[in-house]
Amino acid sequence: MNRIVKQSTQWKEMQKRRDQKSFRRKYRSKEKKRLARKALQGINETVQKEINNRKKLELNFVDYKWITAPVDFSLINNPEETLIFISEIDEYYKKRKKVFINLSKVKTIGHGAIVVLLAKMVQFKSNNIKFNGNFPKDESIQQILKESGFFKNLFKEFEIQDSYDLSSANNSIYTHAQKNVNPELSDEIIRNASKLIWGSERRCLGLQRVFLELMQNTNNHATIGKSGEKHWWASVNYKKEENKVCFSFIDFGVGIFESLSNKKSDSKFYGVIDKVKNLFSKSDNAELLKLLLNGEIHQTATGKYYRGKGLPGVFEANVKNNISNLIIISNDAYANPAIDFYKLLNKNLSGVFIYWELNEQNKNLK
Repeated sequence: MNRIVKQSTQWKEMQKRRDQKSFRRKYRSKEKKRLARKALQGINETVQKEINNRKKLELNFVDYKWITAPVDFSLINNPEETLIFISEIDEYYKKRKKVFINLSKVKTIGHGAIVVLLAKMVQFKSNNIKFNGNFPKDESIQQILKESGFFKNLFKEFEIQDSYDLSSANNSIYTHAQKNVNPELSDEIIRNASKLIWGSERRCLGLQRVFLELMQNTNNHATIGKSGEKHWWASVNYKKEENKVCFSFIDFGVGIFESLSNKKSDSKFYGVIDKVKNLFSKSDNAELLKLLLNGEIHQTATGKYYRGKGLPGVFEANVKNNISNLIIISNDAYANPAIDFYKLLNKNLSGVFIYWELNEQNKNLK
């Protein structure tokens, strides 16, 4: 009898504890809702709806790593914040973590940033790592991203290939990725670009060389000691209102200075960075990039003038008015040679990013 009474008492105490826990849970839930309602007081319905939609979205992608793009998403105008964003994506790629790209706050966007986003998306998906994202709130930015093919390709599956074409027949943005030097592709791009600007095919002096030099650089230096392992990406965008074609070229190798610093003893560029620093009393990569474009590094290494090879050749094309508005980023160096502006960045780009334009004033032949 005593045993039955004891068990009954234990059961009642256990039930009481359960009821108390249940009450505390309900109280906390009500309190959270009350505080949430209080936080939304004075906020208009549209903003409230956006907040609620964001919460629902987060629940759907709760196991994804959320990465928020900067308001000014541009490698040209806002390189450091954009590079921080890229490095976050790279960090999770190395860990094989699923990512959700939050573009909701983007107010301005550059096509160089878009091609990076497309490249990263293919990198994740071709390696079976989940990659997703949302729309910017700004409708004009939404339209640019739609035209780029980003959202169209966001739901595609990709296999590991030597080349990709993410272009769409109905837009002005064409994005390609290759591992090899491809003169046929660059020739086609130049023909189409000249028809858009001048209404007929033109020979764009120096532009083919720019493409070939950049492709060859990537093929040779993408990974230390392993040529041809990385893709180069080229994106082309026609701006009708300004009648110009904008080119973005990027590779995700080791970058200029990392490559030069790791040359083997049998290379003509072995130890060239230290030689140049001593010879010209230069200390950082921004100053070295200027010397590289002017051909000084090549001349220091070989004793000969650079003869238009590599990035000095691209710089020469800009000087000769074959192309316009050249911008270069590699490792932690940023260059705008047209206005003789070079600076050191707080964040590193693993690889090389090149932007240039073709317009009516650039040299051409019928």
